Amino acid sequence: MNMKKLLIAFTILFAFVATTSGWAGLGDVAIFSEGTGWISKDNADIQRAIVFDNLKDEVSSVGDVVYKTDAEIGPWAEERIDDGKADILIIFGWFPTTLYTPGNSQVDDSIAERFLYGGNIILNCADYAFYVTEGGGANGENGLKTIININADMWGGGTAITPTDDGKKYTPALVDFTSERPFKANQIVDPWSVEAKFGDNGADFFDPGIIKLNDSSGRVGICMQEPNRGDLPRGQVLIEMISFISMQDDVATPVEPNGKTSTTWGTLKATW
Repeated sequence: MNMKKLLIAFTILFAFVATTSGWAGLGDVAIFSEGTGWISKDNADIQRAIVFDNLKDEVSSVGDVVYKTDAEIGPWAEERIDDGKADILIIFGWFPTTLYTPGNSQVDDSIAERFLYGGNIILNCADYAFYVTEGGGANGENGLKTIININADMWGGGTAITPTDDGKKYTPALVDFTSERPFKANQIVDPWSVEAKFGDNGADFFDPGIIKLNDSSGRVGICMQEPNRGDLPRGQVLIEMISFISMQDDVATPVEPNGKTSTTWGTLKATW
């Protein structure tokens, strides 16, 4: 290695050590079940209690785990947009109005969008993600499209789901079921990518699963989006999905306010 490369390597290593010394890992978790869609409030409350009672025992790296009302959850999320941690919201098919004004009038800069693009995570169970809110289906399919800024939908009723190899490994509580609103892998395009398919139909349709904002710790996950089976182990699968996320390197990477992670050793090394 010549002197120039040695100097570059030293500079990178110094920056890397300085950056990693501030790694924060996963942040706090807020669970919302005041409003629900395609799941009874009683069942959603049972599932949230499973997460509340067991998450920290199974994923020790998370911070506080709390319940939040609609009035509380928007301010909670806004306070964590730029905290350098991957904080998590869990919702049950009803999108809180303090995160996103019903009707898609907030094309940009809603708390929900800034939360995601600030490197944080939203996990949705039961009804179509971001569709149902105050006034019923006021957001419709454009809720998802507006927030993640790609032309993705979840129309896939009657999709027979079985656990994938990743599902068997990371979400062992997952069982066969029929998803009514799965993600479609071929629709997940830049700046998003499919991170994990825990259950799928052997092709593009998947649920549960996670899509990831490229170069960020921002994620959207879905967990058994269907209306008929109250016996599905959503709470435990949510815990297992969060455990999977906790194993990913980027949750320990500082996130800049615009949602771009700091430059890594591998990125800089590739420029030599």
